[in-house]
Amino acid sequence: MRGRRYAGGVTVDADSRARTHLANERTFLAWFRTGITLVALGLAAAQFLARDAAPGFPLIRGLSAVVIGTGALTIVVGMVRYREGRRHIDAETFAPAQLSIIIAAAAALVIAALAVVFVWLLHEG
Repeated sequence: MRGRRYAGGVTVDADSRARTHLANERTFLAWFRTGITLVALGLAAAQFLARDAAPGFPLIRGLSAVVIGTGALTIVVGMVRYREGRRHIDAETFAPAQLSIIIAAAAALVIAALAVVFVWLLHEG
């Protein structure tokens, strides 16, 4: 059996390490797909939603820019997490993420709140 022996006699299979790296790559791809989806959603909103709630106030353009920016930030966070995960897996010091999860959840909640405001303002009266 291929693998490394650690303190306490525990042996880790080399295939297990490969699966861990592949899981890290799949996680990056999930962040990437989400980011690209947000960018596309922001572009679609800017293209197809022409009416602003208040004349002279670029609400749709502003919200579209926020969604596109959040998509770009999501891709960057995914890339950073992938690189950090790879480094920690190689060094056998991996620990689950905390900060990026909190930031991603907070960003999603802010976008959701903006979307609710947007829907109410756009469909007013």
